[in-house]
Amino acid sequence: MSRPTRGTAPRAVLLVALALGASAALGGCGADEMEAAMAAPGSSATSAAVVCAKDAKPVDLPTSFPAQATVPDGYVVTGVESRSEGRTVVTAVSPKPFTQTLADMQGAYSTRGWTASEGEVEHRDAESNFAGNGLRGRWAIREIPECTDNTSVSVLVGK
Repeated sequence: MSRPTRGTAPRAVLLVALALGASAALGGCGADEMEAAMAAPGSSATSAAVVCAKDAKPVDLPTSFPAQATVPDGYVVTGVESRSEGRTVVTAVSPKPFTQTLADMQGAYSTRGWTASEGEVEHRDAESNFAGNGLRGRWAIREIPECTDNTSVSVLVGK
């Protein structure tokens, strides 16, 4: 794994792109509304700068966060943000390459009581809606070019 280098896109820009990509279909919102809901500022947040897994400082998930919605084992949760209407955005970094992270996320959010829908996979990013357990959500992943074999993960969950 390598450290981010100077001259790459600012981390804030990457984080905004991830947030937009991880928008959620909550409360009957349409696709465009999902993206807006994910991008809107939350009421409380922990720092969620995109970092390599080896440098990530883990943060705890709130006790109210549903266990079925946790990211796969070995991922480092780097940020948690409360949104309106009881929604929560979790950011994390996977210490695995994009294709392995994709398989992990597809497995995690199509089991444990979830049903996946409206997914899309591109060369370096992917996202999918999921529903079940009385909740709805969306996950998004994006390869981190500055961190060899690491993938950024965002998950939004709410009612």
